[in-house]
Amino acid sequence: MSTYTRRTLSTLVLLAAPAFGGLAGDPLRVVTTIPDLADLVREIGGERVEVSSIARGKENLHAVSARPSHLVAMSKADLFVEIGRSLEVAFVPGLLEGARNQRIRPGAPGFVNVSEGWEFLDVPAELSRKAGDVHPQGNPHLNLDPRAGRHMAERVLTGLVRVDPDSKDAYQARFEAYCARLSEAEARWKAQAAGWTGRAVVVYHQEFNYLASASGLAILASVEPKPGIPPTPNHVARVIADMKAQGCKVILTAPWSNDNNLERVAEATGATIVELPNQCGAVKGSETWISMMDVIHQRIGSALSAPR
Repeated sequence: MSTYTRRTLSTLVLLAAPAFGGLAGDPLRVVTTIPDLADLVREIGGERVEVSSIARGKENLHAVSARPSHLVAMSKADLFVEIGRSLEVAFVPGLLEGARNQRIRPGAPGFVNVSEGWEFLDVPAELSRKAGDVHPQGNPHLNLDPRAGRHMAERVLTGLVRVDPDSKDAYQARFEAYCARLSEAEARWKAQAAGWTGRAVVVYHQEFNYLASASGLAILASVEPKPGIPPTPNHVARVIADMKAQGCKVILTAPWSNDNNLERVAEATGATIVELPNQCGAVKGSETWISMMDVIHQRIGSALSAPR
C-alpha cells in the first residue's frame, strides 16, 4: 500500500468512523490478526461480537499484505487482538498507524496482545541479521502450542470485559464453557502424543517448535537454513544426510511452505511430508482452534505410526 493511498484512506476512515464504538446494543466490532484469535473471540463473545480476521489462514504470517479493507475495519474496531512478539510485524504497525483509532492503540483498553505472560522459546542471545528473520522476544508461533488455548482465551476474555464490562458475566460463562471443552481436548491430545517422545522430525520453518516441545518430538533440522532464508542446495543436501543418518521419516510443513525443496528431501529419504495448518482454516477440517489441533495430532500420529 503506497504512502499516498494510506494517507487518503486514513482521512476517509476518520470521517466515516464514529467517535466511539457503535450504537447502544450493537455488537462489539473486533479485528484479529489471524483466524485462530477470531475463533476464540467468537467462542467467548458469542452474539455480542462481530469479528473479522486480517489473515485468511494459509499465509506465511511474516509476509501478509495489508489491504484497504483492513484499514477501514480497524478504523471502526472497538477491540483489536494480535499474537504479538513481532509475528505480525509485516502488517500490524502500518495498519495501526493508518487507522488512527485511539481505542485500539497499544496501551488502550481495546488493544489485546495474547502473548503477554507467555514463556517463549528460541529467545536469541544476540540480535543479528545474519541469523535470518529472528524475533527479539522469542519464537512467536504460540498459536500452534496445544497448551496455549487457555492462555490466549484468558487474554481475549480480559480484553472483552475491559471494553464491555456490562457483559462480564456472559463472557465469563462462555469462557468457562470453552475451557471445559478445552480440558477434554487437551486430554485427547496428550493421549495421542503419548508415544511421540524422542521421535525425530524435520520442519521447514520454525513454527512448530512449541508443538514439538509440548509433545516430546525432536526437531532434527529445518529445511530453511535460518528463519526466513530460502534453502540452498548445499543445506538441503545436509538435511538429507542427517535424515538418512538418523532414520528420520517425517517432514512437517505448512501449506505456504510445501514446495519443491520438500519434495526433493522426501524423495531422497523416503520420508512423508505432513502438511499441517499454521492457522485455523489452512487445511480442511481445521476451521476452529480445537479442530485445528485435532487435525495436527491426527496427521502427525498417522505419519509416525506408518510402517518404516
